[in-house]
Amino acid sequence: MICLSSSAIMVVANDGAKRRFEPEELQSRLIRSCMDSGIKDYWLAEDLTNAVESALIFHSNSGVVFSDPEINSFLVKILEDAGYPNIAENFREKNSIETENILLSYDTVKKLFKTQLGLKGENLACLSEKVINACDSLGVSDASPSLLLELARYYKKFNISVPKFKNLNYLNIGTTPWILSASEILPLLSPDTQKLIKSSLIDVAGISRLFPSIKINLKLEVLAQYYDFKPIITELVLFPCFDIVINSINEIITRINRHFTLKEEKIIEKTLPVYLRFSDIYGFSKKYLGVQLPTGEKFCKDIAVMLAENLKYTVSIKGIRTR
Repeated sequence: MICLSSSAIMVVANDGAKRRFEPEELQSRLIRSCMDSGIKDYWLAEDLTNAVESALIFHSNSGVVFSDPEINSFLVKILEDAGYPNIAENFREKNSIETENILLSYDTVKKLFKTQLGLKGENLACLSEKVINACDSLGVSDASPSLLLELARYYKKFNISVPKFKNLNYLNIGTTPWILSASEILPLLSPDTQKLIKSSLIDVAGISRLFPSIKINLKLEVLAQYYDFKPIITELVLFPCFDIVINSINEIITRINRHFTLKEEKIIEKTLPVYLRFSDIYGFSKKYLGVQLPTGEKFCKDIAVMLAENLKYTVSIKGIRTR
């Protein structure tokens, strides 16, 4: 059997367009770097080119497409590991590529992984979710494609678990009431938010089939213990402490909605309604703020509204008497 360089091997150019891989062009660049470094081992350039071409053929059969910056970085690493740091440095300088960061969104990340990793279906959705959640935890809103791809390969290699979304049977709500259970929501969240949930400061209910919605319960007395409040405190002491709660509630809403958005099979077609319950606000206000009930009910309502107004999402407040 004769194996020829396949014109079907595609790579992603610097401008984002796909182009045919040209092994001779790559080999010429490697030879120039060898010559400029005072080394005439042209076999090195040829072997490296053949290795890259072989790897591209192997991965292209799985639908994986690599970019020029990835190939160049791969070659630099091989040269360094093989004991040719001068050639590696010369090749790096001659082939420096400015990679523009991309703004993180469901569509851009999924498109990147689908194009360059050959992923689809459930695997594409799960890996996209892991990488976006990791970037959220790091406070990263835009990143280079190479960073996102490295994160994707890391999570893919170690197969870090995320909740599996099974096919649903809406006719049997009694035996399987949850679209997404509370235990499946927890792994979607950052360690900081998980800590608040485990401490019972925040409680997140599962997403039911009967009326899919996000239900979050906030316990202010646990918040008081968290900050070691001693009665009596003022609103000026309390309000800055809401920041950790606001950040975690925003994260919970974002990641639950994202979880459903990233699914190929659209079980939830729109953003879920959110219900925020203040289950112990009256006891908290009486103990820590010196509020007398029922005259202080409006004061309690104002506290709840103030917190809710600082969220990024519209929520319905529960646990507050409106009379």
